[in-house]
Amino acid sequence: MLTEEKEDYLKAILTHHGDTEYVTNKVLSQYLNIKPPSVSEMLNRLEKSNYVETKPYKGVRLTDSGLTYTLDIIKRHRLIELFLIKVLDYNWEEVHQEAEILEHRVSHLFVERLDKVLDYPKTCPHGGVIPRENQYKEIYTKNLIEFDEGSVVTIERVRDRTELLIYLSSKEISIGDTITIESKDDTNNVIIISKGDISTILSYDNAKHIYVEE
Repeated sequence: MLTEEKEDYLKAILTHHGDTEYVTNKVLSQYLNIKPPSVSEMLNRLEKSNYVETKPYKGVRLTDSGLTYTLDIIKRHRLIELFLIKVLDYNWEEVHQEAEILEHRVSHLFVERLDKVLDYPKTCPHGGVIPRENQYKEIYTKNLIEFDEGSVVTIERVRDRTELLIYLSSKEISIGDTITIESKDDTNNVIIISKGDISTILSYDNAKHIYVEE
């Protein structure tokens, strides 16, 4: 297994569409909060191990072996999240940080056993797809902002943003809930949704991380 630091770089590259596009060093530096020279040095190491390929003035992207390895990290992370919720009674806002720690320390055998115990789930507690056989594109990709006022939609996926998850929990909103988009205010960039008789205000920034289906 790679070091935790190297795995975090691979995940960051994939997060910025580095499976199909080149990601600049500047983007990675800002995302990881690491100085550019250190980013360049790490990318050189990863390239020598054939996990990434770099191109002058364009950036870096994952190789086939780099993508496979990165998807394995994500699979580990999301299975651990599901285990923590189903077996250890964690809340959905608690599991991300725990999984961030554990994903770097479990073996392939552990992950295989975990997958079997959980009956080979399709998604994690936040609705993110669990990669299998290089099938990793998200199932739910339309966020709240894309729907009009009056739309009745079901929440299918929420990004791992701890503050957002805590806020939604406080409003008793979770995966699988049906909500109505009551209004959208483009001037103040807020959206009001309702679940039953309870209304909730969301910033556009948070709403774009909530994925729904009609």
